[in-house]
Amino acid sequence: MTSGWRVAVFSKRFWLAALAVLALPLLAEFNSRLVVTRQLFEEEARLAHEIEVEQARAAFLQSYAQYARSDAYVEWWARVRARMVKPGEVAVVPQSRAARTDAIAAVATDRLPRDTAIEWWAVFFASAP
Repeated sequence: MTSGWRVAVFSKRFWLAALAVLALPLLAEFNSRLVVTRQLFEEEARLAHEIEVEQARAAFLQSYAQYARSDAYVEWWARVRARMVKPGEVAVVPQSRAARTDAIAAVATDRLPRDTAIEWWAVFFASAP
């Protein structure tokens, strides 16, 4: 009786082990397919978002192209970019502080001493000899 029980237990363990050996590769394949499917869904969502962004950009560019063909854009361009004025108007172009300091620096660099001894004298005595 014990030998029959051993055969029954052995056959159950054998079949359980055989099922595990066969099921593990299937589970691994199933897991890899799940990973690939998840990546595909993420890629699809990313591409759908990029499509929406590009469609919005295309709509903006179309509206901007229409605006660029309008008289309002031509007048803006003439006044702001080309600094044109209508007959009877006076154009006023303010200079920025940076432009003035650059001009002053350009003039000051022309007067800098070129000799090293004169430069050191000016550093220590605050005047050129």
